[in-house]
Amino acid sequence: MKLSKVLITACLTQFCLLPQLVLAQEDIPSPTGTADGENRGSVNLGSEENEDAGQPVRIRRNIISGTGIIFTVPTLDVGYLATTPKANNIFSKLETPSTGYLFEPKLGVGVFSQKIALDLLVGGQISSLTGKRTGKIKDSNNESPDAPFDALNPEQPYTLQKTSGLVEGSARIRFQSGTLQAGLTATTVFSDGPRLYSSVAEIGLPYNAFVGPQFIFEQRIKENIFRVGSSVQFTVTGNQRSAFNFKVGASYSFLLNSPFLTQTEKRVVKNKTTVQKQIITTREQNIIENENVSFIFDSQTINFKFNKSELSERSRAFVSGLGQIFSAQRSDWQKLTVEGHTDSKGNPEYNKRLSQQRADAVKQVLVENGLTSDDIETIGYGKERLRVNPERTEVDFARNRRVEIKVQGLKDARFLQRSISRLESQIFPSKKLNEENKGDSQ
Repeated sequence: MKLSKVLITACLTQFCLLPQLVLAQEDIPSPTGTADGENRGSVNLGSEENEDAGQPVRIRRNIISGTGIIFTVPTLDVGYLATTPKANNIFSKLETPSTGYLFEPKLGVGVFSQKIALDLLVGGQISSLTGKRTGKIKDSNNESPDAPFDALNPEQPYTLQKTSGLVEGSARIRFQSGTLQAGLTATTVFSDGPRLYSSVAEIGLPYNAFVGPQFIFEQRIKENIFRVGSSVQFTVTGNQRSAFNFKVGASYSFLLNSPFLTQTEKRVVKNKTTVQKQIITTREQNIIENENVSFIFDSQTINFKFNKSELSERSRAFVSGLGQIFSAQRSDWQKLTVEGHTDSKGNPEYNKRLSQQRADAVKQVLVENGLTSDDIETIGYGKERLRVNPERTEVDFARNRRVEIKVQGLKDARFLQRSISRLESQIFPSKKLNEENKGDSQ
């Protein structure tokens, strides 16, 4: 029942996420409607004949790219084990078939890509088998069914509790973007004590190998991986006994590198049926189809003095202009959220406090230019949401030192976008860092 709830919850989470379109400052179209490096041309937005109002449109499914390396601990499997002596050896006369449970704690490493997943685990197996012992061997060097033995009368019940070493490998193919996986798993169980899965300690194999199909459901938690799965395995070693096991279990894996794991499925919802139009760019088409839009201003545009929340002179003029633009178009949007972000340098608590102060400073200038305090919410994230990770160059650090203004409930972003682009070209005509912008390094 609990496993069913986990599966249902994970599936609902997977398919019910709605994204927010993020527009980088350098992607804002100019007043002519053409962004740098963007192909010009007309595109068809839609028509009444083939598009219903409110119908969700899927843009992109979850994908995995690159190769991930994981450390898996713990892995816990529990299951059922059954063994049967084969008729062509002495075991068939000395004991009856036996059944019992098994418990396997394991750890290991694995790799995965968009199509496959490989795992190698080591650990132990605790197995408890119950059955009957029907005879006692006389010649421990002879495993033939004709070997001499003493029959036990009456037969003796036995219970075998063993702890053995274990090595397990598996290879799986991913389905549905990696959430579901299916493949083969092989397990070798070995022991230097009494022979495995038998009440006859004198003879037998010191190891057993199993092979069978495996099925996995995977869910990502932050950057780590949680898996639940099952397998059915059959023994492939020796001619003394046949055996099979059925196992279910769960594992938690920690990511050891930083590949691009997933892109959340994106959906856009059209507010109303749109009559067929010809528009200027594909960028504007995406803007029209979304209610929530984010504008990202890095430290070249909204710049603060070193380790302070005081805006530089030119950046203050730019934020003042933003306030006037948003105020003039107040009826076209519902709410603004100003987010402050820093790079990865410095103490996390200090960065978060500084980013909150900077977001509040931007809000204050917006309020001074026509907006009300209730129109704006501020959040300081510090270095929790880096755009570039890891940062390798000063350009990367500058991109992470930014202010994001999220506009909720925007009716049509084209006019707002062009107004901001025109304001930017007026205040920063060269788009180069001057001396006052060089001071910001936090």
